[in-house]
Amino acid sequence: MEKRKHSRLAVHLPISFAGDEAAGEGVVSNLSKEGCMIVTHEKVEPGALLDLRIYFPEHDSLMEIELAVIRWTHGGRFGVEFIGMHPDEQERLHHVLHAYAPQVPQT
Repeated sequence: MEKRKHSRLAVHLPISFAGDEAAGEGVVSNLSKEGCMIVTHEKVEPGALLDLRIYFPEHDSLMEIELAVIRWTHGGRFGVEFIGMHPDEQERLHHVLHAYAPQVPQT
């Protein structure tokens, strides 16, 4: 069994995606610094390239991932790897992951 390089954080965030082969909306159900899993009704294929826009309702803001590749699909879910992000968006993603991470009480 392959182990992930980066832990994934459970979230529920609206997303829109568009590419040459697919476009639609869905929900990000987990997120890491290198990718995410998306739940959608749209049909997508592994290998397709997408532009992603993740909406953060509590901040009323969007984060754009300029280039992502679909690595796998299963039913109404698919996983993407982020392969092109502006450095400002990478920094923002780092802060988002930290903000959403479960806080461990200090003893």
